[in-house]
Amino acid sequence: MLEIHGPAPRLCDGTTRRDALKIGSLGVTGLTLPSLMSLSQASAAARAKKESSHSASFGKAKNCIVLFLSGGASQHDTFDPKPDQPAEIRGEFSPINTSLPGLTISEHLPRTSKWMDRVALIRSMTHDSPGHAGGGYYMFTGYKYPRGEGEANFMGRDEAPHIGAVVSQVAPGPGPMVPFCIVPRRLDAGSGRRAGQWGGSLGAKYDPLQTGGNPNEDNFKLEHLPLIANRPAAVIQRRKRLVDQFNSQVDYLQDNPLARTISQNQSKALDVITSQSVRRAVDLSTADKQVRRQYGRNLFGQSVLLGKRLLEAGTRLVQVSWLRTQGQMGYAWDSHWNNFQALREDLIPPMDVAFTALMEDLEREGRLDETLVVVTGEFGRTPNVTLKTAGREHWSNVFSVVLAGAGIRGGQVYGASDKIGGFPGDRPVTPGDLTATIYHCLGIDPQTEIIDQTGKPFFLSSGSPIAEIIG
Repeated sequence: MLEIHGPAPRLCDGTTRRDALKIGSLGVTGLTLPSLMSLSQASAAARAKKESSHSASFGKAKNCIVLFLSGGASQHDTFDPKPDQPAEIRGEFSPINTSLPGLTISEHLPRTSKWMDRVALIRSMTHDSPGHAGGGYYMFTGYKYPRGEGEANFMGRDEAPHIGAVVSQVAPGPGPMVPFCIVPRRLDAGSGRRAGQWGGSLGAKYDPLQTGGNPNEDNFKLEHLPLIANRPAAVIQRRKRLVDQFNSQVDYLQDNPLARTISQNQSKALDVITSQSVRRAVDLSTADKQVRRQYGRNLFGQSVLLGKRLLEAGTRLVQVSWLRTQGQMGYAWDSHWNNFQALREDLIPPMDVAFTALMEDLEREGRLDETLVVVTGEFGRTPNVTLKTAGREHWSNVFSVVLAGAGIRGGQVYGASDKIGGFPGDRPVTPGDLTATIYHCLGIDPQTEIIDQTGKPFFLSSGSPIAEIIG
């Protein structure tokens, strides 16, 4: 029930706490999607520069999928092997040749090795935030976390927005699907939620849709769209009209910013949940069983498949998060102990399978040239193996990132680590440079200045697009 009783203590946006709680009760109608559903039009600032002033790669990507290997994958044991170094540095794995002459990667990436002539491999990514939360924030936003590492374990509205949130505000696309999704959910830090994974200072309307659940379940359907499975569109339309009629009787709501936002969100929610393309995308029970097997019947593989389907439905940027719940070791890529066993059995094979299936599907469907694919984590691992635990520790000084698809000139290695894989040896790349490159490929000038919800201006990126990669 919606009840407005006049003046009461007000929140920072001028809305009373009672208003916020009661207006929120409209959720009982069944139209409960996150407030992120309200999308803005592309800002005038992002269009200020004519496309002719950019390289041909500007705006080639209609969408982007980020495969985020949380925990920090070891560069030595994946994309930057050091076979000539002592065992305590090179580790247990051998290198194999790839489709790019002269390039070797880990023996446990046999499928990915066949795509290296189509990707750009960055071997000189670097930053100075070796904690999971701070490092992730840097990679999600392109800006260094401004406070202590411990605080980065908790999200705040004063922080920089995720690149997906920026896309949601500046260039969300035609819809009807929300422009920014995380599959299956944000990365946790104990009882907290790591900073940088939402709209931050841009506000709640640019937060991501999180699919939730386990996409590996046979009958997975998106939890945040419960009406898809059991409510026809006509029922949803009737409920929406009922809410609109009720709202129209309360003149106070028409002048209330929060109420207007909720009304916009309801309309967007209706567009989303009545869209046939969205309904198909989020219902993996309708996916071909062979296709599901190609991505790997595990949490990450099916999350990548779901992410691809969300792109098809109109999402502009999807982050697929590798969760700690996958695998017997249970710590994602944070391999402080039993590094080689974990990589060999739990980590590299599912990634190898899912990445390859994604690339194959996109190419077969003719969509690789319009989809930007990014494989990264928050940092890498130490050059030296910790002998007591057979693990590698956090290391942000140098690590590897893979880019492919729309706007990327494939078949190249950009930058290099030093001889032991400890520091950049050539052409270092910062998180700001990476986010600037992503923005560029999506048709967003990374030097665009926008205004956050407090009225504070800021530039989208602290770096510059990597010219050789997007050449």
